[in-house]
Amino acid sequence: MNTQPSLEDAPRVLAIDWSGAKSGARRKIWLAEARNGELVRLENGRNRGEVAEHLLDELERDPWLLVGLDFAFSLPAWFLRDHELTTARELWQLADREAEAWLEHCEPPFWGRPGRTKPELPSQFRRTDATARPVGGVRPKSPFQIGGAGAVGTGSLRGMPMLQRLSDAGYHVWPFDRAEPPAIVEIYPRLLTGALVKSSPKARADFIDARLPELSGRHRSLAASSEDALDAAVSAVVLSRETAALTTMDAATDPVELLEGRIWSPDHDLAAGSAEIDRFEAEDDVGPLPGLFGALQFAAERHRDQRRKGSEASPYINHPIAVARLLAEVGGVSDPVLLQAAVLHDTVEDTETTLDELESRFGPEVRRVVEEVTDDRSLPKLERKRLQIEHSPQRSNRAKQLKVADKSSNLLDIAHRPPKNWTAERKHEYFDWAERVVEGCRGVNPALEARFDEVLSEARDSLGEAHDSLLDG
Repeated sequence: MNTQPSLEDAPRVLAIDWSGAKSGARRKIWLAEARNGELVRLENGRNRGEVAEHLLDELERDPWLLVGLDFAFSLPAWFLRDHELTTARELWQLADREAEAWLEHCEPPFWGRPGRTKPELPSQFRRTDATARPVGGVRPKSPFQIGGAGAVGTGSLRGMPMLQRLSDAGYHVWPFDRAEPPAIVEIYPRLLTGALVKSSPKARADFIDARLPELSGRHRSLAASSEDALDAAVSAVVLSRETAALTTMDAATDPVELLEGRIWSPDHDLAAGSAEIDRFEAEDDVGPLPGLFGALQFAAERHRDQRRKGSEASPYINHPIAVARLLAEVGGVSDPVLLQAAVLHDTVEDTETTLDELESRFGPEVRRVVEEVTDDRSLPKLERKRLQIEHSPQRSNRAKQLKVADKSSNLLDIAHRPPKNWTAERKHEYFDWAERVVEGCRGVNPALEARFDEVLSEARDSLGEAHDSLLDG
């Protein structure tokens, strides 16, 4: 091999947007190369085996390399322990022998193929997947999912044997090894591109104009040609700009991380601090919308046969939409986790939806918020109401805001569109109870709490007006 260059020379960076597809891999797998923060190569045309050979050839030619691969480097720790595996490398060796059988039969813990629904597992996610920050409401998927929209398990299982080959050849695979070149890190391109509607050719082109204006005409055209090409190009550039920090990262010492691996991400976005980029994102309105639209569609489907108890018997979905709108318009909430949880907050309590299903589709953070505001239906109604009051002060800030918005929406409905059989006494009892629940949620969102106070006053006034009307009659 060649002599290692001095540390003053920036390492070459190769980023690969991977695919586990059985056919069409040459079209879907893109490789990008960057040096000193500039894209110098962007191409496809290799299958998985050819990618591995190319990385081995590159290592022979120039070991001062940093490689980013877009698939999960391991599975949740409990899976390794159940299989008596003590290192991620032992998992790679097992995957080399068993992965194709796992993919063919799709037996638990794997799922996603027709007729193979998500099983109950100790955990669907690695810790790094569960704690990755959401980007536009999108999070890493479970590595056990090997079919269906956004599945990552197939690519991961077919990538692990390559990791074994590359490691044997001399690559350091972080965080299992120190990230000293030649090194490989796991990437999740969504963390590097930021919130972006990647399926839109216009959005891809606008993104490149705003964030990578230095690209040559040919590279610009290729990067905008597909989601995969864009992911590879952006990943290579971001990695290249972060090599000084990347190449000094130590191996993990945490026992879970040593089994599960860890997604690498920079401490900031590609263009953090750029006012121009902030405007670009605001104008394209890409923030929480992709995840929110998915939550709306899911909630509408689950509540499709349900109606509110009010006199108008309006479609039930109107209520979670109203709650999300209160959070956004009154409370100034733009947090995609909270907005998705608002839309989904009654799905577990009032439909056949499970918390595990929400976690699979929308991530662990959304699940946690919905779980916090979901009553245990096995308990008597009075006990459930008592527990809502008791638990309010212990809820997370997200759950507290959701509760305030939920109670505000309910008060408005009861004041103006009450169920036909509700007496004035029952309304009064509900208003008092809602006030006590919200009392334990205060101190998080003053604007939302002020709106609740206005609605509560309005609701109580409506009782007085109804009483006066009866007297006049």
